[in-house]
Amino acid sequence: MASGIRLRWITVLLAQIALALNIAILVSVSLDLDWVRTRAAGGQFDEFPVAIRIIYLAMAIGTLLLMRFLGILYGEPTNRQRNVAKWLGLLFLLSTLTQLISRSPDERLNAIPAVIIAYAFFRASRAR
Repeated sequence: MASGIRLRWITVLLAQIALALNIAILVSVSLDLDWVRTRAAGGQFDEFPVAIRIIYLAMAIGTLLLMRFLGILYGEPTNRQRNVAKWLGLLFLLSTLTQLISRSPDERLNAIPAVIIAYAFFRASRAR
């Protein structure tokens, strides 16, 4: 039983790290930093348009909320929260697939954190 609890918290920790990496990428796009140009939006921009920068900033704020929600899920989640976790797992699974087909090799690496997050949300949706 203790190993199950340990695995559960390792999953949460890895997912929180993956979400933090996503926030770093999203904020970097919002600030139009050079290092992130090949890691976001298919690597197609030399300079990110203002609209994309605003959308990515909003996504960074949403990702912060996901970090908080993930912590709640690994406490005592309600049935509704578990259902939301299942949908978020599906969303991050779709994100994984989308990133894997990107023409940017650097963006394909973003699939690793996405699959970790998807697994964490699926696992949380099944927690009792």
